[in-house]
Amino acid sequence: MDDETREMLHQTAESIFADGPPDLWEVLRSVGIDKALVPESKGGVGVSWAIACELLGIAGKHAAAVPLAEAMIGHWLLDLAGIEDAELPTIAFSAPLEPVRLSRSGDEWHVDGALVRVPWGSACTHVAFISEGPAPQLIVVSRRASGVSVTPGQNLAGEPRDDMTLEGVAPLAVVPAPFESNSVLAIAAVMRSAQMAGAIERALDLTVDYANMRVQFGRPIGKFQAVQQSIAVLATQAAAARAATEAGSEAIDVWIVGEDESLMRSVAVASAKIRTGESAGEAAAISHQVFGAIGFTEEHELHRFTKRLWSWRDEYGSEAFWADVIGESILGNESEKTLWRTLAPTRSSLDIGATR
Repeated sequence: MDDETREMLHQTAESIFADGPPDLWEVLRSVGIDKALVPESKGGVGVSWAIACELLGIAGKHAAAVPLAEAMIGHWLLDLAGIEDAELPTIAFSAPLEPVRLSRSGDEWHVDGALVRVPWGSACTHVAFISEGPAPQLIVVSRRASGVSVTPGQNLAGEPRDDMTLEGVAPLAVVPAPFESNSVLAIAAVMRSAQMAGAIERALDLTVDYANMRVQFGRPIGKFQAVQQSIAVLATQAAAARAATEAGSEAIDVWIVGEDESLMRSVAVASAKIRTGESAGEAAAISHQVFGAIGFTEEHELHRFTKRLWSWRDEYGSEAFWADVIGESILGNESEKTLWRTLAPTRSSLDIGATR
């Protein structure tokens, strides 16, 4: 995709989110942003994962209450499963100690188990997930299928996170998965990081504007050195989150065309969620400190971003979870690659990975 088309997508997304129409999701669907990762030959836009994350960053910067990240991944998985014309697909994962059970009787498949904290589980039309085990299967279930029940829930920001129970459900599709479930988790973590990076940038903008407007002791509080130092830290956190997310999204693009079966071994992917999560905590704390009590009021928009940051940093793996993943990956590395070369690869190793 050339730079002109990329810029056009950015401008379109920015315009839609800035307008904030009451039917925001329908507008996004009408221009195909929800199918950004689906090839153009199949009715999508055909962008890279890096560009998809840029679009999600714009959504995060506007605190858009829409399931864009999940729909993007969902449409991509449904395309792999051969399912078309889905209105609102989402993704799901089973409870860590209770994997979903897939059984077969003749030519008929059945799914039993529980999917936890499914984003927009009540509103979705399709749910895509990958079974555990030595032969993972990509499974697509209709939300309206017999045997599907949903218990509503939400995160701190009020976004739907519903538990879904499957009892003898006949899936729409069961196909061999080209990768394990953890790779989908890694993709979702990076895409959530992109939304967080956008929200952090908006928190920075709001904080700078307020510091320049709020007068205390005869001058704007932004003129006080302590406040300036706090805002400078907030700015560095925003930049770090953006850089980490960009590296993580580019790693997904390399993995898509590569040979590695698991994305969990990517330091860039894990680091994206770790670093963005750390930035989210710092950004929320600093922005609320500068705003004082007004930032927590329902009338002010700051809490729309900070509540999402507090919620999103725990979704698809917290910083502690991904730090463990990095540690286990490095310590369990059976190759001759050292810890230093894992964290700081040489140019030759980067070239090999990018062209594989």
